[in-house]
Amino acid sequence: MGLINRVNEFFASNTNVQATNDTIASNELENAIKDLSGRYRLGQTNQGQYIKFGVQDDFPVMLDKMLRQSPVHAGILTKKAKMVVGTDVSYNDSFLATKKAKAELKVFVQNCSGANKGLYSVLTHSAFQYEKSGAYAMYVRWSKDRTKILELSSLDLKGVRAAEPNEKGEITHFIVRRMFGQGADAMQHNEPRRVPAFNKWDKKQTEAVLYVQNPFSGNEYYGVPNYISAFHYISADFAFGKHIKNSAENGFTPKVMATFVGRNMSPEQKAKEYAAFKNSFTGTDGEQAMLAWVKRPEDKPTIESLDISNLDKTVDVLSRLNDAKILTAHNVTSPTLFGVMVSGKLGGTGNEMVAAYQIFRATETLPNRETLFSGVQRLLDTIGLGEMELEVIEEVINLESIKGANPTDVAPAKDEE
Repeated sequence: MGLINRVNEFFASNTNVQATNDTIASNELENAIKDLSGRYRLGQTNQGQYIKFGVQDDFPVMLDKMLRQSPVHAGILTKKAKMVVGTDVSYNDSFLATKKAKAELKVFVQNCSGANKGLYSVLTHSAFQYEKSGAYAMYVRWSKDRTKILELSSLDLKGVRAAEPNEKGEITHFIVRRMFGQGADAMQHNEPRRVPAFNKWDKKQTEAVLYVQNPFSGNEYYGVPNYISAFHYISADFAFGKHIKNSAENGFTPKVMATFVGRNMSPEQKAKEYAAFKNSFTGTDGEQAMLAWVKRPEDKPTIESLDISNLDKTVDVLSRLNDAKILTAHNVTSPTLFGVMVSGKLGGTGNEMVAAYQIFRATETLPNRETLFSGVQRLLDTIGLGEMELEVIEEVINLESIKGANPTDVAPAKDEE
């Protein structure tokens, strides 16, 4: 073996490729926040600097756009949030000694975020923020003696950013406004505020932001949802919708190529004739017949249908595969729980649905509910309401009405620990 061959063999067998953000292919969402894993970027406001969330500081806005793009994605997020918060919340007031204290607690539960905006509304908004963004943020304001919570509300994460950490790497404040990113400074009623991060032991705090993120997000400063790996599939769901819309607007007619022979026209006349031809034979009101007047038989136009015989089948297969990828990214145990059709099945037996519901409830609903309620409980503990024992009132599911279900497999009507 020659020297050159031995050198090539040595380096070929000992090549060490280092995995970095630049060497591993990813999607737009992951690329937008890769800086947070290293040297984060800072934004500037008149209330101080903050850590940007995304290269353009628009990561939450990108998540909102994805929500509006895909009906499958939006439906899953909405239903997951509803499963977390149920139909209402219940609480215990027996630990309070007086009727006045119980009445004040009732008023707080019904109006903690404003007139007729009670605790259930706050939890509902927070649950949806958590499912969509991988985090939720609550704003709390106490009385001066810190014996009452005057306001408890859920914040939209488009308007919450972590202030630059202190020398210990701790987030001590948040910058709060309606929205960050391009055009934020020009937006009306969008003045930033500097609000302390919640600290249960700091009795001097009169207001604070409690920011709770998805423990699986792998990000030090912001919560990140689990489904971002499905970015391309969610975007493709939007593309499938556009295809169906275009087909409907074109009257589901096949694509054709028309060749006009012997027409001596200027470019302007050709464009005008093309527009007239297209407008006549496309769209839901398009003509079903065409008449051509020619002087000679060889001048008649040639109309050819383009071969799209397998397009519908291809779109159907890809659409089902796309739905499956979105469901997997959301950790959905059974598509039928979320109203998604499965190829070759009418929906499964009742026992299959019961098992899928119970698995999903144990692995997704209850852990997410615990994350949500534990945050609220931390805030209630500051004013001595730790014994409220908040519970979710769930929708009662009558399993006897599900064909093939075992009536003994009864889903709980209330949250059980």
